[in-house]
Amino acid sequence: MKDNSLFSKYIWLILGFIYLTPGVICAQTFKHYEGIANKTGDYEVIDAATECLRQKTHVYDYYIAIPSGGSKELSLPFSGYSGDGADLEPRGYFRWYNYDTDKASAQLETYSYSFRSKLKSMKDSRGVDKGLVAYNLTSKPNRKLVGVIYTRPSDTSWTGETIACDVSRYVDGCNGTFTHEPTLSIRYIFHIMPAEKMADDIKQKLLETGKARDYSYEDGKGVSAGLKDASASMTLRLNQNDASNYYFHPMNNINTHHVFAEDEAHQIKESDFSSQVVQASYVQWRVYNSERTQWIYYTHSSSTGVTPRFFDLSLEKLNGAGISAWRDLDNKGVSNKQTFKYGDRIYVVALAASSGGQMCPIANFTCQIFNQYPMTTDELKTANQNTRLNSYLDDHYRSVNTVSFDNDDDEQTLLAPTSPDDNQDRLPSKWSRRSYGFVYRDLISNNQGGTGVNIWNNLRHSPMHGDYGLYKSANVKGKSGDGQTGTDGYLWWPTVQLYDRTYENTNGAQYGHFLYIDAADESRQIAEADFSADLCVGSQVIFSAAIADMTTGKQRPQLLFKLYGVNYDGNNLETERRLLHSFSSGNFSGNRVGDDGANVGKWYQVYGKMVLQKESGVNNFTDFKLVVDNMCKSTSGADYAFDDLRIYTKASKVDVIQSSPICPDKNTNEDSSVSTTILLKLRALQETMAALADNTEKKLYFRFVDADGNPVTNVNYGTAENPNYQWGTTTIYNYVDKSRQVDGKPMYEKLNDEWNVVLANRYFNLQSNQTYYVSFAFEDEAVEDKNQLSWGKPSDVCSLYSTNFQMVQQKVLVTDANGSITTTVTIPCDDNATPEYNIKAQLQTVDQNNGGSINLDGVLYNWYVDDETTPRLTNSAEFKDIKLGVGDHTIRVVPTSNTITQGGVDYQICPTEMSFKLRVVKNGPQLNMGVPGVAYPNNYDRTIRIGLPQVTLLAQQAAKRKGGYLCVPISGENLVAENSTRLYFVKAGGKDKLDESQYTNVMYLSDTNDPAYQNRIGEGLTLATLQDNFIVRNSRQLKLKFSPQKGDASSASKDVQLREGYWYEGVLIFRENGTQGTTVLCSGEVYIRFAVVPEYATWNPTANSKMSAAWNNDKNWRRSAHTELYKSADTYTDYSSGGYVPMKFTKVTIPNLSGLYFPSLGYIAYQKSTGIATKLSNAKGDAATANIQYDMLAKWDASAANHGLNAEGNLECESFYGNTCDQIYFKPGAELLNQCYLLYNKAWVEKQMKQNTWYALTSPLQDTYAGDIYVPAASGRQESEAFQPITFSPSVNNRITSPVYQRSWDDALAQEVTLDGRYDAYDYAGTGITFENQNLNALSAHWSHVYNKVDRKYQPMEGVAIRMGDKYTVGASGSASEVLLRLPKADAEYAYTSASQQQSSLSVNVNKQNAHRLVVDADDQENALGKMSYSLVQLQDGNSYYLVGNPYMATLSMYKFLKANPSLSSSFYVYEDGVLKLYDQLDMLTTTYESKNDVKISPMQSFFVRLLDGQSADQFNFTSAMTVDREVFGGMKTASDEEQDNTTLTLSAAASGYRSRSKIVINANASEDYDETEDAPLLYDAQLKEVPIVYTVAGDEAVALNSLPSVDWMPLGVVGASSGIESGDAESSGNSSSVKLTIDGVSRLSSPLYLYDAATRKYQEMKEGEEVKVQANEHGRYFLTQTRGTTGIENAEIGESDVKIYSPAHGLIVVSKVGAPLLNKVEVYTLDGKLVATRKAEGATSVSIPVVSTASSQEVYIIKVSMQDTQATITRKLSLR
Repeated sequence: MKDNSLFSKYIWLILGFIYLTPGVICAQTFKHYEGIANKTGDYEVIDAATECLRQKTHVYDYYIAIPSGGSKELSLPFSGYSGDGADLEPRGYFRWYNYDTDKASAQLETYSYSFRSKLKSMKDSRGVDKGLVAYNLTSKPNRKLVGVIYTRPSDTSWTGETIACDVSRYVDGCNGTFTHEPTLSIRYIFHIMPAEKMADDIKQKLLETGKARDYSYEDGKGVSAGLKDASASMTLRLNQNDASNYYFHPMNNINTHHVFAEDEAHQIKESDFSSQVVQASYVQWRVYNSERTQWIYYTHSSSTGVTPRFFDLSLEKLNGAGISAWRDLDNKGVSNKQTFKYGDRIYVVALAASSGGQMCPIANFTCQIFNQYPMTTDELKTANQNTRLNSYLDDHYRSVNTVSFDNDDDEQTLLAPTSPDDNQDRLPSKWSRRSYGFVYRDLISNNQGGTGVNIWNNLRHSPMHGDYGLYKSANVKGKSGDGQTGTDGYLWWPTVQLYDRTYENTNGAQYGHFLYIDAADESRQIAEADFSADLCVGSQVIFSAAIADMTTGKQRPQLLFKLYGVNYDGNNLETERRLLHSFSSGNFSGNRVGDDGANVGKWYQVYGKMVLQKESGVNNFTDFKLVVDNMCKSTSGADYAFDDLRIYTKASKVDVIQSSPICPDKNTNEDSSVSTTILLKLRALQETMAALADNTEKKLYFRFVDADGNPVTNVNYGTAENPNYQWGTTTIYNYVDKSRQVDGKPMYEKLNDEWNVVLANRYFNLQSNQTYYVSFAFEDEAVEDKNQLSWGKPSDVCSLYSTNFQMVQQKVLVTDANGSITTTVTIPCDDNATPEYNIKAQLQTVDQNNGGSINLDGVLYNWYVDDETTPRLTNSAEFKDIKLGVGDHTIRVVPTSNTITQGGVDYQICPTEMSFKLRVVKNGPQLNMGVPGVAYPNNYDRTIRIGLPQVTLLAQQAAKRKGGYLCVPISGENLVAENSTRLYFVKAGGKDKLDESQYTNVMYLSDTNDPAYQNRIGEGLTLATLQDNFIVRNSRQLKLKFSPQKGDASSASKDVQLREGYWYEGVLIFRENGTQGTTVLCSGEVYIRFAVVPEYATWNPTANSKMSAAWNNDKNWRRSAHTELYKSADTYTDYSSGGYVPMKFTKVTIPNLSGLYFPSLGYIAYQKSTGIATKLSNAKGDAATANIQYDMLAKWDASAANHGLNAEGNLECESFYGNTCDQIYFKPGAELLNQCYLLYNKAWVEKQMKQNTWYALTSPLQDTYAGDIYVPAASGRQESEAFQPITFSPSVNNRITSPVYQRSWDDALAQEVTLDGRYDAYDYAGTGITFENQNLNALSAHWSHVYNKVDRKYQPMEGVAIRMGDKYTVGASGSASEVLLRLPKADAEYAYTSASQQQSSLSVNVNKQNAHRLVVDADDQENALGKMSYSLVQLQDGNSYYLVGNPYMATLSMYKFLKANPSLSSSFYVYEDGVLKLYDQLDMLTTTYESKNDVKISPMQSFFVRLLDGQSADQFNFTSAMTVDREVFGGMKTASDEEQDNTTLTLSAAASGYRSRSKIVINANASEDYDETEDAPLLYDAQLKEVPIVYTVAGDEAVALNSLPSVDWMPLGVVGASSGIESGDAESSGNSSSVKLTIDGVSRLSSPLYLYDAATRKYQEMKEGEEVKVQANEHGRYFLTQTRGTTGIENAEIGESDVKIYSPAHGLIVVSKVGAPLLNKVEVYTLDGKLVATRKAEGATSVSIPVVSTASSQEVYIIKVSMQDTQATITRKLSLR
């Protein structure tokens, strides 16, 4: 507060009263407004009933600590805020309030007295104070006008408060009278906390342990920077914008205990900290050497003029410090110091320091500097930095996301700007993407400052400080202004013109948008990009971004690219974000070639590569986020444009580098080996390989694998004298020794400032034109057969393997002068004029640095045309302005040298002829095919996708003389003569004037990839005919008919016969009918490519498609084969062709895959005006086919009778659509991720099952009935033609000889139907367990009997047990071992069959209206999750388990499912191979997802889950965010597969070829009794009575997982293993049989483990893995113990706790006791004292008592046990199963 004199206070008091009068702000009524960018009523809702809302907008967060009794100014980030303010800051609106309540905060007060402050309280219509509000300021904003102070409450329980300040430069709604709040620019959120909490958090971070921990409060992790030279710098910064915001506990030993110390003597300890909490006033920055043994410090304080929170790091700064400045870890001087170089690790720590010199570390960074600084494209090419070009990155890495700002909203187009408004995007980006305010072009007149022409008062289209906008261009007069003049309503600091990167990349054919930002002096987010990727240790993330400096101030651009690992919950909400690594662009000032001023307005590429190492924790994530933060240190300047952010990944860790190319003239047939002079080098990062070898010396095996995943058998890894065709070997060492060699060459190479290890460098006899990868495996002494080692493969992304590769053959690529691939040049119409064109030949050869291929510019050639023997040009890199005739030419080039040196690399060149096709056209009239209003990219082949069903339909219409034309849209035309009215189509080779004899309506075949026609291009083949031989000016359509499809492609017909999977290009030559003075008018040409999409297509990702899962990528599809469709070869001809993305008529087959991705769909965004797709990549970031969004598709409507014909009987075209098919057929094991995005008509699914084996399944289809479960009786396999209806036929199907057994879970309505009537099939008695001549209820008695009620409808996600066949059908003649079931069935009625196999008159109707639809509804909205919910019903008495099914056609992650359903126990059961398996507890407390620790549920599979005790739920929730890719994250964690530690015992029971397991975990902290958080109850399935189920007892529960402190007289038993005879409808009671028991893990115990048999009173010591025979179904007989008396059990002291009372099965109570005194009598009472059962024991060691539930469904009983020969009794409560 200022002006505190008594007089001043008096004046302020009087004036304060004046401000309370009506007409000023206090009389205004506050009202919320959703803002111009949000939909009506779209708010963040706090309490809708009281209108406590928040307008959605961009936000930026601050974290403020306040000490007890303290107060703090909450500063806004404005220039001049602490003074009188500054221009270019918002004046429209300010509101301070409590963020959580949307109301005023009692702790806020204005910074200055009310007379000076513009902030006043404002209430809403309910009289609720909504906070401090100021609006429509006429002065520059500053703390005196709009500032506040927050005072901490005196309440000692106060934990903090969140305060928000809404800010806007606009006054829409409050320009004069306050109608409502305006459209906000940004919201600043202040998270206020107690200072002691911050101090405690800082301390706790410093005391954390573990490799992947946060080392400090602000752990910046690894930071890489690309710096040009030693003087160039990068800036590190603290998160707080003021050092005084830090509060900490002062640390003793601050100079001898260090953040990065690894030894005990120098590590930070809890005893180092004082309990005092102090405030920081400055910062000390410490730099440690690479070994972290020496350090130097730099003190940054405002008093010395150095901003404390910034630290500029450069090699020059570090190396320029004298040796006297360096200290060792004991704070003593050193005798030598490190000279830092590129690639060295530099460790930086920031320490908060109080005014008294007390310190504490608060931040740390691990930095590396590389020599990859910002460069323009021209500079990259001049310096031969080809590996940084986007074309190289696209070819060599997997693109996972691109941010171009061209598709931020659906209103954007790629058309050229036509006005100042059109030059700027109207809508802001998604709110979460930026932390800056948006410039609204629609609010120019509502900008505070008015509509005057003074650009400084109203910036109109341009940003203020802290604003951003999206623009197509800058400084283009009439469109986007002219520097600082205010022209067109724009203000740019420089005058240089700038276009977005899309304009640059398409040579001006398209105009996208760039992001322009007036940056703040804070580390605010300016962009973010989400992507999914399969990254592990050693994986690489590569990014490229374009930055243009647009400032004239001193602060030049500087950005930080931060890579986060992200976890999401089942609703796709972020639950964890962990920083993995960052990359700094460095300060552009001093980090570019040339002067700063001369480099303004140029696009610079910022390039970064991050190699993720073990400490990053990357293995824990599959989802990632790249965040781009501004790092400018002030707003004095800091204006720049940002665009074209591209993110790539590389999962493979080994590069394959070819020494020289295969020459063009060499044989490249698949059976030809490469020359012995061509060597292959296998190379990897040393740091990665050492980490994978656990930093020990370890042997490494490697072998070549073909594209199908099979090891290559003919490669010799040895020598000619000692051949070895199995694998090669090398050794990984944990340090670099430059003297080591491999294959006689150096083992280590330094590349890009990092050490690489060479694993092999020699000739391998590989073959040309074949795809390979190299698989690696580390030595494992426990594995004798090396084929069984953990060999790397692409489907296991964290294993060790190379990228896919082919041997590189030298080729030539043709580009225009701008580097774009081209095949066409245009020449003048006048043959006497000199043509003007320029093409270049890039040489594609081996990349000797990074592997694969590289395109080299600047190679010199001799140039030949067609068959000429004399070169037209010699020793030239360019072919320009040479006269060529119209038509197609073959251009031949011969390199004139054997080598070329670029970028310091000597590339080998074969001086052998290469050739390419060049099409020459005249600059005549233009006819552009396509959708009007679409800006098509250069060199895009206008393509129409069509299928033979459409061609056939059009032919049928033509035969009826009712149309039959395909209508191709015309996007525009460009005629030379103004008086031209028509374009006439003419024959090739005609005169340069109109001649009726040359008129034609034929479209000739000009090119194709169909081998049947490739050699017939010049024969004048007819592809199609036009409706007329002309079109009139401004026509919108071109109508054509395809040639008659009567023969095959091998015929000599002149009519092209279209074949699926190929493309055919047609050409039309045309002339205009007007004149233009003496101007020579010539013909024009238009080429249209027709891609013939197969009617039947099979998903077929290949090793060459970079493991893509993109549905909308042609490379992932092939034409289906007749065998997989079960079609006859006579009616469906197979041929080898490519594939195309499915269309609306396509019938898709998804096969089971091995090691390749299943398709993954994603949201598709379409432009509102044109329908062109702007986002086609899937959820994994896999790219669609390049430019596929511009393809036109022949229309089709499968549901319409005329299939979409228009009124004239023609088919029109529409824009490309994705994620579509007519029908989809899932083969067994097939999957589809994010299926809700699929648009389809019908779905089919198959399930393959072993005969006579129970499966717990669920139907993924709607309207599925029990009667649908049938297969052909003879074979048991539904191998009828795919996509055809299936109905029950007595001649094919038989429910008696080919039986299907079905059971429902917990279903009292299940019925068995006979010809005499219907009977309830629910069976509480189950199949029973025989023990002491009693028929006992098993725990799993909640299955129904097998039933045959054919109209029993299976609900979505309902689990059902199904068994195909029985023991009599297994091995029967003609019967397959595995049954193949296909759904849905087309039956509308089912009849019952008698036992004599006679069809009866008893039948039922079934509704199959939606039988072809998946249970997950289609949803094409952004962020759709395919949500499903399973409603819970009251379970039957005694049952606690729900059987629920995976609703998706994708693998379900149980970790993610359980995380989203927290009321469920983390232990669950799953049927696998006919056995009920327990999956014990997943770690549900962690937020970090690890695939290897997950359990995955396959499509159509159901599983048993139960609610936690005391928990309730109405439903289980599913979303597609819970699904994962099975092929990539293969393998699952089961109860038997878990890593065994020294406290885990695994019990296995085996009988009759079946086996079960249970576990004992010995944990000193575990409970003796049953604890649902530690133990997993036994779930016994009596329908699997032949399977022995072993259990132990915890408290009164029979469990499959038992955690306890020690093994001391633990009851053990086996349920099941019945030898009864099975029948189809009923199963006999079980009886006792012998079971083999083994226990693994015994060797880890400190003392022997014994099995005590109470029946024989004998001990048997259990040895590791040895088998012991026990009897099944004899409960209470066996015990495990580590206690054994020397004279027998009778002499042991047995207390009350040694009486075991438990319920192992439904309706069964077991009481057991070993040793004297033994049991006398057991009585069972209800809670109200009624005796329900009694049993005399008479000295027995155990008693089993069956209990029949009372009418009241009693479940809890009192058990009274008396002992023999004593008066002692024991009384306990027991919950009966």
